[in-house]
Amino acid sequence: MTGTSSSRPFQVALAVIALGAFLLRVFPFFGADGAWSYRVDYDEGVYFSSAALMFDGLLPYRDFVFVHPPGLLVFLGLTSAWTKSFLGVDGAFALSRWIAAALGTINVLLVARLVLRWPGTTAARWGALFGAAFYATYPEVVQVERGPFLEPLLNLVCLSLATTVIHSGGHRRWIWVAGALAGLAVSIKLWAVLWVAGALWGLRSFATRREVLVFLGAAAVTCGLIVIPFAAMAPGNFVIQSGLFHLWRPPDGLTDRLARVEQIVALRHLASPLLALLLLGLLAARRGPAWSLTARVVVPAYVLTLLAYFASRAYWSQYNAHLIASEAVLAGAVIAFVGARAALPLRVLAAFAVVLSVFHCHRRAQGDSQHLLVARSPLKGTPDCVFTFEPGWSLAAGRLPPRVAGTAMIVDNYAHQLLEAVEGGKRFASSTEAFASVRTPSAAVSACRYVVLGVRGGRQMGGLEATHAATQVMGFEVWERR
Repeated sequence: MTGTSSSRPFQVALAVIALGAFLLRVFPFFGADGAWSYRVDYDEGVYFSSAALMFDGLLPYRDFVFVHPPGLLVFLGLTSAWTKSFLGVDGAFALSRWIAAALGTINVLLVARLVLRWPGTTAARWGALFGAAFYATYPEVVQVERGPFLEPLLNLVCLSLATTVIHSGGHRRWIWVAGALAGLAVSIKLWAVLWVAGALWGLRSFATRREVLVFLGAAAVTCGLIVIPFAAMAPGNFVIQSGLFHLWRPPDGLTDRLARVEQIVALRHLASPLLALLLLGLLAARRGPAWSLTARVVVPAYVLTLLAYFASRAYWSQYNAHLIASEAVLAGAVIAFVGARAALPLRVLAAFAVVLSVFHCHRRAQGDSQHLLVARSPLKGTPDCVFTFEPGWSLAAGRLPPRVAGTAMIVDNYAHQLLEAVEGGKRFASSTEAFASVRTPSAAVSACRYVVLGVRGGRQMGGLEATHAATQVMGFEVWERR
């Protein structure tokens, strides 16, 4: 697929991959319950609930704990959460899931575009197609691009940042646009500074000092416009929750570094990390691909993200959903650079790996439906206070986290309880140990008539039997206040 004559077949093939990516993300939504047919993750429940509460006059940091910058909440508020007034909370959440799948489809196209911008390739279009396919079928990113997580938007902005920096190499008036995207990325998650570092290294190859300052100034202004209105409402809480919390928190998730390696190069997505590492080896040996502007932007983002995963106190395989944004570009670049003799077997192996990833994506789409039990239970319509340790279960029932007068509001009970444990200066060897130190139910929980613990609540909370009694409601356990 090289030359002008192959342009149309390439465009058709890329469109098929993009369409396949969208369908792979949304096929679980065609069940009887629509977008609610797919299981609800804890994080997406936290993010959407936080965004929806802003329309009730409640703000993150000031009124409830939120441990990230507010960029995602602003996006969710503008695109889906505002519709809760006429779609209902559950309908607005369902809309946010479709939007996430659309963002993932755009990300597939951005990966292909970045591989195509790598100069000197002998088969750039093959590399672009495989890079797009790696991203389209990577199980972790498929999973999170089915809901209002951080990664769909974060990947979109970071890939757009890389694309704009590369484009600005010949059109320097675009540098301020790249700076604005950098500020937007940091306003979503602090790890975006790793992509900003790559962007700065790319700018060093052609930009003047004044242009670098324009980039940094645009980034600071954009980030400030999004973050400062929220931070100004509770500056101390903002610093603690979005910054210091991540330094204080105990290790959690996969704490063993070898286990993290196993997740990064897992069989379900083996091709892309191996090919990306091969590209790093070729660049280090100065063989094959050159240190192009694309490499200067994307390689630092990939390497720094890997290092951050091993340095982080907490890690779950879901974090790989952000790693693939840079990894897919590098993996596609290798396929674009291999010689004719190695091209066919490498493409066959890559195609087999993509099929294997699709199989894992399909298998992962099968999950529990306990949120549907809550949605169909009497808890959906009761006027009484209901607290669920999985915030997505409340959303399924058309409810937002309850606000109990005279108590601290709880949206992210995981972060709220950990922060309560570590804020006084205590440090713990694990999250389990931290939860054990503050297992007494908070006032906001014990004041509610109904409490749904689930597995998460059983791990974090104890002593509820002093005020509540357990009962079975439609197959799941509910604690009702005595």
